[in-house]
This record gives sequence, structure tokens and C-alpha cells, in this order.
Amino acid sequence: MAEIVAGVAMSHSPMIMTNEAGGGEKGQRFLNTVTEMKQWLKDMGTDVIVLISDDHFNSYFYDHMPSFTIGVDRCEGWGDWEIPEYQIPVEKELAKHVLDTGLGNNVDFAFSMRMKVDHGHTQAVHFLNDDLNIPVVPIAVNTAAPPLPTMDRCFQVGEVVRKAIETWESDKKVAIVASGGISHWVPIPKIDSEKPEDQELIKVLTNGRQQIEELDEYLNTRKTRVTSLKSGPVNEEWDRKFLRNIREKDYQALRQWSPDYIEENGGNGGQEIHNWLVLLGILQEFEPEVACYEPIPEWVTGMGVVKFHKV
Repeated sequence: MAEIVAGVAMSHSPMIMTNEAGGGEKGQRFLNTVTEMKQWLKDMGTDVIVLISDDHFNSYFYDHMPSFTIGVDRCEGWGDWEIPEYQIPVEKELAKHVLDTGLGNNVDFAFSMRMKVDHGHTQAVHFLNDDLNIPVVPIAVNTAAPPLPTMDRCFQVGEVVRKAIETWESDKKVAIVASGGISHWVPIPKIDSEKPEDQELIKVLTNGRQQIEELDEYLNTRKTRVTSLKSGPVNEEWDRKFLRNIREKDYQALRQWSPDYIEENGGNGGQEIHNWLVLLGILQEFEPEVACYEPIPEWVTGMGVVKFHKV
């Protein structure tokens, strides 16, 4: 049977790609740690990466918003935020086994044979697997469009993914990577905003990508919303509380965190810790080690890396 050998949970930020220097020494420490994680996954003999992240209203909109989606055939990057439009190799056999195992265990994944992923997934590919030598099982979690799956449900989904990996008839070594968080506030309007300046974007968020008349203009507008932020709020105290719960393996407490509590303390972007809960459900028997944490307002995000290894 397949063996789970390692895990990495890490933050992502578009600003790394557009303003790497702005992160200063803190940013460099984060990037150095990520480079170490890339080598560590290689040293562990990783054959497959199960990659858990989210979409930022590029593939999924309110016209169709699944809670959990798994790519089972082709997977391509959108090429947003100056990251290549990777043709990401998919480990199809494991992906389909995860899908089937979910169906047999009360988890009905949405699935795609033509999955497209944005920087949530592709930034992790860029830093950990840019040569595309390691095939991936991509899983997308809805962290952007309330109502969101609960943290508890994300953990349960992780438990089913673990069951799938451990029953996969293969001798391959599998690593788990979750990308997202920690605290950050994203300039995307709430769907019920009545501000005139939000209405064009809300129309797209509501009706889907087909509503976009001028794609380049739309993408530039969204990019400008983010890059215009030269500094953003980061809740270091809350980030460290989150990481402390992981370090102490108090996963039961994290499973009870509500989306409202997360948004109040970690921002709408902080909802990406839902991705980490899927990973924790898979790796709950592994030993966590906080490899890096840096509050980086210049990247508008609390940037963390946690390494998981066998006891």
C-alpha cells in the first residue's frame, strides 16, 4: 500500500511574485524555509503530492461553488500573478481512488477532468515542484464564497483522504501540501455590498466568468486592487495562536473555529486555514514543527510554514 511520508503547510501571497524585495529579511527567511521544504520533500523520496488549496474566483463563482473539488485528469494553471501556466501532471489513479473512497465514506467531492487552478495551487508548485517531476492530486476547498464548509468538515474530509491513500494499492510515497493563510484581508467585496464601486465585480462573482466582457481589463482591475496595497494588516497574535494550537496538536479546538470567528480575527483571507484543516485530518498522527513564521505586512499576509514528520 501507499505510504504517507511527509507534510508541509505553507502560506501563499501574490505579493511574493510582484514585490519579493518588499518582504525584506522576513520575506527572505520565509523563502529560505520554503526552499528547505522543497529539498526535504525530495529527500523523503516523495513520489506524489496531494496539494490542497483554494480558488480566488478564477474557476469557481457563485453560479457554481463546490465545497471540495478534486482534479482527476488534466490540471492547468491560470497563469495569474506572474506564475507560469503550468500543465500540472496529475496522479490520476490516486485521484480517482480518493474520489471513489470519498463516495464510499459520505464525502461527495465535486470532480473535474479539466481542472484549472490559480496561484493558491500554482505558487506551491512554483516553490516546491517547479520542474513538475512529482505528479499531483489537486484538491480545491471553498474558502472564498460563504457559506463555507466548517473547519470540522474539512478535518473529516482529510480523514477520508488519508484512508484513500492508505488503501491505494501502490508502493509510492505520498506527501501532503496545504497552501494558504494565515491572517490577511483580501480586497474582494462581500456579495451583498451595496457600494456602487463594487457592483461590476459583484456581477461577475455572482454570474461567473462568462459575465466578463473584457478579460484583460477585469484581470488588471483585480490585480490593481491588490498591488495598490503597499502594506496590509496582519494579526500576529492570532496567527501565533493558530500555530500554537497546531504545535500542541490541539486540533479539537481548531475544528470548532467558526468562519465568523476566523474572519473577525484573521480576515477573509484567513479562511484559507480551512485548507490546513484538511491536511491536519490527514496528518493527525504526524508530529508538527513550526519551521517559520513571519508577519509581513508588505506581502499583506502572516506567512507561516509548518513541517509534519512521522513520530
